[in-house]
Amino acid sequence: MSLVRAFLAIPLPRTLHEAVSCLQRDLHFHVPGVRWTRPENLHLTLQFFGDTQQETLEKIKVSMLSVRGCEQAFSLEVKGLGAFPSRRRPRVIWLDLEPKEQLRRLRGDCLQALNAAGVATESRPYSPHLTIGRLRQQQQDLTGLCNSLAQIPIGHLQVDRLVLFESRLHPTGAEHIPLLTVTFDDESGKS
Repeated sequence: MSLVRAFLAIPLPRTLHEAVSCLQRDLHFHVPGVRWTRPENLHLTLQFFGDTQQETLEKIKVSMLSVRGCEQAFSLEVKGLGAFPSRRRPRVIWLDLEPKEQLRRLRGDCLQALNAAGVATESRPYSPHLTIGRLRQQQQDLTGLCNSLAQIPIGHLQVDRLVLFESRLHPTGAEHIPLLTVTFDDESGKS
């Protein structure tokens, strides 16, 4: 039986891909040695499943269909720069999202539907962010850079759909393939 590396996410519009790509080019000069996320791979992860059996993928799809009619579209502002595990010891560079309350509620609804369908989910706290780059090794302290970009708006993200993606790993990077898209308040799911 083959496994599929899968995750549930909110896709980004092309305009936001372009805005993030411009920011990445600017940051390239300030933070060397970063493997930047390709614009076409940018997304807002709600739940990472990892290697998943086909039977579980079907349960995930059913849970997505149950969530779509209960949700309404909302907008998030993408702004500010951050780093995990910390700004002083950065390994991942990310963009912040505001406001977070509706996004956390959406994720909670998704997790509830997934658990009801018998799909195991992460129990760690959810920290919404858009990963834009990963550092190959620990670099300089990014506190000053993050502070200088804290209030700089990058763009807006209209949250109006969920996508179940398959992630295929290649030597050149990951390829994300949509398996199912459901639009909020829409009676027809697209495969």
